[in-house]
Amino acid sequence: MKKLMTATAAAALLAGSAFAGSHNEVKIGVILGFTGPLETITPAMGAGAELAMKEVTDSGKLLGGATVTSVRAESTCIDAAAATAAAER
Repeated sequence: MKKLMTATAAAALLAGSAFAGSHNEVKIGVILGFTGPLETITPAMGAGAELAMKEVTDSGKLLGGATVTSVRAESTCIDAAAATAAAER
């Protein structure tokens, strides 16, 4: 659970810093264990997150119509260092 919280916090930081570089595009990290013990359920989780981002983009109501783009990263679910490295890229 601690690793998941670290990865989630890193994703939030990544999302905030991504917007600073571009006012027309917001990149949000989707850091999940696409490999590892949860690999069977993470594709659906990632797709759900990306669907929500698409709905926000299509609505045009976020920050003056900015486009929300996902950036997938691998956390492995068992290696906190891998999750941190993925969030920092």
